[in-house]
Amino acid sequence: MSAHRIKQALSCLSLLACLTSTSVFAHAHLESQLPAADSEVTAPKELRLTFSEGVEEKFTKVAISLDGPGDSTEIIQTQSVATDPADNKVLIVTPAMPLAPGKYKVEWHAASVDTHKSEGVYRFKVIP
Repeated sequence: MSAHRIKQALSCLSLLACLTSTSVFAHAHLESQLPAADSEVTAPKELRLTFSEGVEEKFTKVAISLDGPGDSTEIIQTQSVATDPADNKVLIVTPAMPLAPGKYKVEWHAASVDTHKSEGVYRFKVIP
């Protein structure tokens, strides 16, 4: 094999390694949520956060709090935070009590099944 062919083969292998390694180092990114970010909804019975890959329930945290001037920054109690038994990419957050009308902030810290961590915030409004 010529030096040019060897260099070309090594370049192809390097490119292939770069393209396939991104999935190994991936993080669980929030792909969608219910209620949707910046939406106005009646009091939801649960919040559903859908990630780009499976999340580890016991290492993933979600905090819901009132958001707005004059509102308490107290965290809203949750009854449960659990992955959907049918899909570990979906995290189901159940408030302990119905959410009263107001603006809410949802802060999440997720650990994917490969232990990589990610975090984010979104907001929604509960209307009567």
